[in-house]
Amino acid sequence: MNFIPTTLTLCFLVSILSAGESGFTPMFNGKDLTDWDGKPGAWKVINDEIHCTGEAQERNWLVWRKEQPANFILKLEFKWDAGNSGVQVRSDDLGDWQIFGYQAEIARQEVMGLWHHSLLSQGHPTKEARHLMTTAGQLAEIDDAGIRTVTQIDDTAEIQAHYDAGEWNTMEIIAEGNTLTQKVNDIVFATLIDDDPGMGRKSGFIALQDHGKGCLVAFRNLKIRILP
Repeated sequence: MNFIPTTLTLCFLVSILSAGESGFTPMFNGKDLTDWDGKPGAWKVINDEIHCTGEAQERNWLVWRKEQPANFILKLEFKWDAGNSGVQVRSDDLGDWQIFGYQAEIARQEVMGLWHHSLLSQGHPTKEARHLMTTAGQLAEIDDAGIRTVTQIDDTAEIQAHYDAGEWNTMEIIAEGNTLTQKVNDIVFATLIDDDPGMGRKSGFIALQDHGKGCLVAFRNLKIRILP
């Protein structure tokens, strides 16, 4: 089934994407990792920024423990230099700084915009639909049977060109109902509509990923606006 956004859906997305700065709450105090929980030695604070140290060999996540929000707008700045990272939303905590669920990739330019489901085992029955759910320039819908349909809205490479690896970039994730929308540097990169009752999540943890083995990424100015 092909997904065709209705006029009402498009109007809603425009109103959310153009929301102002009012109502945002800082998630990071700029001094230490209060409200965050991470693997010892994997994360540190430098000059009002959260840095992955690059010392961990195993992938791990820095987990925001204050809330498990449902509908929200998450804003942050990030700078990627090496390895693999990501921003996790509406996800489950498996313990030992392992997070299972929606992840927006942070890495080299040609993979930016990718949304995937973290920690899916190779033989998981939803692997085909959820391992690589959508990427830059795409709108993907996963229906209530777990079947994914992708619509190419814009050219992938042209959208990815708005991201500068090795420099500070902005990211915004809007979570509302069954829809996750990602913007990078004020450009809509990807949208995911998920109606899978078994794997979809309407709330959960927010976390930052360190994939291990030399990952170098930094985050700053993290803030969230909770939506009704």
